Amino acid sequence: MALGIWHSLKRTTTTAPHVVLWTGPPHSGKTTAIGELVERVRSAGCSVAGILAPSIWQNGELTGFDIVDLARGQRTSLAGRGQVGREMTGKFAFNASGLALGRAALTSPTAMTADLVVVDEFGPLELKGDGWRTPVDRLVARAAGVLLLVVRSALAESVGALYNIPTKRVIDARRVPAAIDAVLGLLAGPS
Repeated sequence: MALGIWHSLKRTTTTAPHVVLWTGPPHSGKTTAIGELVERVRSAGCSVAGILAPSIWQNGELTGFDIVDLARGQRTSLAGRGQVGREMTGKFAFNASGLALGRAALTSPTAMTADLVVVDEFGPLELKGDGWRTPVDRLVARAAGVLLLVVRSALAESVGALYNIPTKRVIDARRVPAAIDAVLGLLAGPS
């Protein structure tokens, strides 16, 4: 395992040592690296569930995000700029169908039993108790596998403190392939 990419935020006591934070600055390649990780995990014979939120760029401008259900392969629009009459966060309006797909993916029986569950992204909305927060709380309490929360670097300490994990694991997603190898090592179990 690549020891140089792990950082301990704080040691406390709880029963959720399977939660990992996958961090990096905004638009630094966290989601792209997760795509690579998912391929490697599947090729190793492990199951994957959860959500991926790839950015949509047009003419060099970020215009929105799609959402992908990693277990079923379904994809739809999650959020876009310049849309009116929908739930707003910052410059983006969220689509009801994208939110529904994400909630379904995170609350499915598959998510509870998968070897790896990805939540892209756990951010300011979730820290306020909105967005994916309720399904993530359930996954932290009950998921059987590794729960990987994609988090902006600036929010890593807050998210780590929220779940009070005994050994907070923070992986710098920009350190591919070492970051991917670290997660594969967790899935392989103690050696």
